[in-house]
Amino acid sequence: MGVGQSRIAFALSAGLLLALAACSGGGPAPNPVQTAMAATLAARPLVSPTAPSTATPDPQASPVGKIVYVCQFSKRVSRNQICLVNADGSGHRVLTPGGDYDDFFPSITPDGNHVLFVSTRTGRYQIYDLNLVTSTLTQLTDLEVDSAYAPEASPDNTHIVFYARRDGDEYPDSHNLWIAERDGSNPTQITERAGGAWDPVWSPDGTQILFASEQDGIPQLFIVNADGSNARQVTDLIGIRGRNDWSTDGITLSTYIGSAWDRDIYTFDLNGQNVRQLTDGDGNLAPSFSPDGQWITFMSYRDHPLQDLGCEIYIMRVDGSDPRRLTDNDICDWQPRWGP
Repeated sequence: MGVGQSRIAFALSAGLLLALAACSGGGPAPNPVQTAMAATLAARPLVSPTAPSTATPDPQASPVGKIVYVCQFSKRVSRNQICLVNADGSGHRVLTPGGDYDDFFPSITPDGNHVLFVSTRTGRYQIYDLNLVTSTLTQLTDLEVDSAYAPEASPDNTHIVFYARRDGDEYPDSHNLWIAERDGSNPTQITERAGGAWDPVWSPDGTQILFASEQDGIPQLFIVNADGSNARQVTDLIGIRGRNDWSTDGITLSTYIGSAWDRDIYTFDLNGQNVRQLTDGDGNLAPSFSPDGQWITFMSYRDHPLQDLGCEIYIMRVDGSDPRRLTDNDICDWQPRWGP
């Protein structure tokens, strides 16, 4: 059986998974990803969904860390690259040189030493790991009938969550969440929803996953346990696309909402309440919190409205104040994710 065939019964509870892990006979051993997610849920209390949002900026906090993003320095159609910049706007680097393939959906691992992204280097989109210290590039997945997108390492850097699109299935059913071990082994599908599932991010404690899914034909945000159980709807809003993030404060979420060329960044709490608009027009998308929760990076067309290649990378404080532009190119810079 190929690595793309690994499945679990996603409705199993954490307790049942632990019981399976403890069972010494009478059937195959449990998938290591199942066992690890069950142990995580058993060891840590879930975040209270009723906690109020406290996303207030520290005026003394300076932006630190690195921001990885998609860039288009090759200027070839559907041939993106991965770039990196320090959070203060210095140290721009092109991480992948580009070629007859597409690099997409980057994120930085919690130790700050690796970038995960997907690429069509071997055909369909698979997950790759770029070591920022040694420049070593490693392919992590080899899914057979699915294309992988939006990989993100767990807070303890032991697993990767991503979503995959199944060949032959129609959207949104074709999109579902998967978890693999950090080296890409044991890829395991954890959702199978009629409304699909895409754009996953971990909760700060690694027990839950925020993701987008259709409800009555409208994309909304949901939270699910890391073993795929107990999915619940967070938002009830019109205009959500998917890309989102979960602050390290544990109780503040962010996404973008709106129609083409008029999308804005919003924050809200774990119940979808206390909705706060942070930007005002001209296309603001793809928010990502800084590791200290004090800043948000995002892409925007604000300086080049209605221009297809006018997107640049910006940061702002968590209340929307003090916006700063980090890139200035005649190409589109997009899909930023903040890391240490």
